[in-house]
Amino acid sequence: MDAPLSGGAPKALKGELTLMLGGEAGDVTTAREVLSQIASNITHMGSSGAGQATKLINQVLCGIGFMAVAEATALAEDAGIDVEKIPGALRGGRADSAILQEYMPRFAARDYRKTGRLDNFIKDLNGAMDLARQKNTPVPFTSLSCDVHRIMTRAGYGAEDEATMIEYYLGPSRKD
Repeated sequence: MDAPLSGGAPKALKGELTLMLGGEAGDVTTAREVLSQIASNITHMGSSGAGQATKLINQVLCGIGFMAVAEATALAEDAGIDVEKIPGALRGGRADSAILQEYMPRFAARDYRKTGRLDNFIKDLNGAMDLARQKNTPVPFTSLSCDVHRIMTRAGYGAEDEATMIEYYLGPSRKD
């Protein structure tokens, strides 16, 4: 059985992780009681390995999402828009996401407190690209996201939170 998780440190502390399980139905039923102590969202995705594949898909969406929100933050700042208002203005619309709601304010405030490591995404994005190669699925945005994460890691941001991604778009410490 595989049981990768999502939610990061803040959700872990609250017992609100998301778990994507792969394995036999009976094993999942047995494990669910214990796993419900740390996770509020547990989904059986299929046979063994399906949980890990789902986690890779989650990381693709997150990696690309962080880039999109950082880029949108940079554009909003350069356009003179009050970035603080954007998450509320977009809440409930098609562009809304947990990354938008949590990270756009952090990007705007240059709030770099650690909730994860930027370089951890490289392993998962590489895993997603390996899966895509096996399935012959083109993933150009995943490849781009992996490249940006590698560039930032080489520039010394690897151990930092994804919130530092704003510096890729605006340069270090630029805040008008």
